[in-house]
This record gives sequence, structure tokens and C-alpha cells, in this order.
Amino acid sequence: MEESTFFRHSDNPTLKPKLGIVKGVIPDWLKGSLIRNGSGIRHVGNETYDHLFDGLAVIHRFYINNGQVTYNSRQLDSECYNRAMAAQRIVISEFGTLGMPDPCDTYFAKFKSLFIAGEEKPVDDDISDNCGVNVGFYGDQLYAMTETVFTRRINPETLETIGERTRIRDYVTVNSATAHPHVLEDGTMLNMGSNYRHNKGPHYCIIQVPPSYDSEETAYKGAKILAEIPCSSKLYPSYYHSFGMTEDKIIFIEQPFYISIPRFMVSQYIRTKTIKECLVWQPNTKTKFHVVCRKTGQIHPILYETDDLFTFHHANAYEEDGNLIVDVTGFDDANVLANL
Repeated sequence: MEESTFFRHSDNPTLKPKLGIVKGVIPDWLKGSLIRNGSGIRHVGNETYDHLFDGLAVIHRFYINNGQVTYNSRQLDSECYNRAMAAQRIVISEFGTLGMPDPCDTYFAKFKSLFIAGEEKPVDDDISDNCGVNVGFYGDQLYAMTETVFTRRINPETLETIGERTRIRDYVTVNSATAHPHVLEDGTMLNMGSNYRHNKGPHYCIIQVPPSYDSEETAYKGAKILAEIPCSSKLYPSYYHSFGMTEDKIIFIEQPFYISIPRFMVSQYIRTKTIKECLVWQPNTKTKFHVVCRKTGQIHPILYETDDLFTFHHANAYEEDGNLIVDVTGFDDANVLANL
């Protein structure tokens, strides 16, 4: 049986744009680039990444002009990629795949790196910068994104990786951020991240990043925290992949699919579990909808609840006849994640 394209191994870059064969007609007025990324390199040496999310990132670009389309691609020049290629094995752990870093690194240092967001010189060697989930412009700066504290800037034409990786927590106090920010009319980006170091326990944070133009410095230099939502449990913060937004509201779904901090702490010492294996589904637990004012960051006093559900992506959110409508792709449980 032919292997699904989702799991295809793609380690042969197309550095020079290649002219495609057009079937039908592309209108002359259509011009621009479609840039996507994703898990591309599935094998390193004799090892294979175990989860759909985990393969080393490859960036793809389709350029449309004068009724023609060219294609080019390039692997993301990340620390994950370079260390894996040098060692010819998986070095840095991904969502569902255990890596084998330098055995001389201490587990205590690794734990500090992941959960102490305010460290001046945290040890980040074992945190993934394999930004293969999404791409987006922050002003004129194009970034490849994942769900850790790292993002990578890339050239929108050649797809080359620009400079060093951007560590988001150098600018706002978070330990992670989603790869699905929302862009406002003026180019401002809104995103969500988690802060496990808050003095009142873990919080979900709304991050605001102004657009940046004609600058060598990262757009994140102007980032700030717009709002902080306390986690319902100090030991079990919710996992989330995206969030919703209307013209004046931000909607965050705190679903009963949690990161087990105790399980995660143990896994860092004995290295037997991936992040995926540190996630816990708690059935018969209410799903909570937090609503935040987009302009002021004020949290709505009413917390909305529904039955347990799991979601990856928000499809839409809007207000109609005094009601707040939130469209998501919902599942009865989180098994879909384990089966990828």
C-alpha cells in the first residue's frame, strides 16, 4: 500500500524554483506566494520520528505570476536539524519522539530550562526549535512557528533561515506559545502562551506583538502580555493548539486534556516519556470557555462551560443577535492525537 503523503520522507530540497505544469487556467490578476511548512524529514540515520508532528521541518513556496507557478523548498536550518544531521540520530525530543542528547547534560538543568521562564541564562539545548507547524508574517518578518518557546525567521523568497532562533521568553514571560496567532487589521499579532512560573500558579497568557518593518531586530522586541488567565489546576494546565477571536473578544478554551506536571517532572529525570505521554485526558470534566476583551485584556466575569471535548483548531468566532458563536473542530476525547 502506498504511504500517505502525511508521512512521506522529504529530504531533497528544491533550492532553485522549478516551473510547474498548469492544468487549466490561472487568471492573470492572481499573483503572490503561498508558503507552508510541515513535518518533512522523517528519518535520521537509522532512526525514525514516531509521530506525525515530529519530523524535521521543511518549508515550501509556491510563487504565482503571469499564469505560471514555480515551486521551491528548503529544510529549516534549526538546531534540531543541525544536531541530528551531525550525530546521525534524533538528538532533541519532539512531541511524540524521544531524542538522545548529550548524556552529560544534567536532568536538573533541563527541568530548569523548561519551567523557569525568568532564568537569565537558561539551558535550552534540549528544547525543540523544529518549527514545522505554521508560518506567518509579523510585519514584513516571516516566521516559522511551533509550540515551544522558539520561533525561526526565514527569508520569504529563498526560504533560508535568518539569524539565530528567537527565544520568545526573552521578551515576555512564557514557557510556550501556539503556532496559530491571529493578525489584526494593523498587522499586530495576538497569540497565546503558558507561564508556569507565575507567583500565583500557572497562567495562560495572551501575547501582543506589534508589526515590525525594515528592521534587523526581531518583531518580538515590542511584545507584551495583554492578559493572564489563571489555570484551573496548578499541577494540570490544559493543552491547547489554538484560540478564537471576534472583532473585540478573545476566546480561550480550557479543555480537559492536561499536561501532567508531576509526570513531566519524572520524565525529565529518567527520560522515558515524551510530551505526548505526559498528557492526560480527564473525561466527565467540564470544558471551560474564557472570554477576554481584545483591546483592554480584561477577563469577562462569566466563565462558560460545556461537556468535555477535545479540539485542535478554531474555525470561526463571531457575535450574532447578542450571542457569542464559537466554531471548533470538536472530538469526544483526545484519541485522535495519539493515533497520528
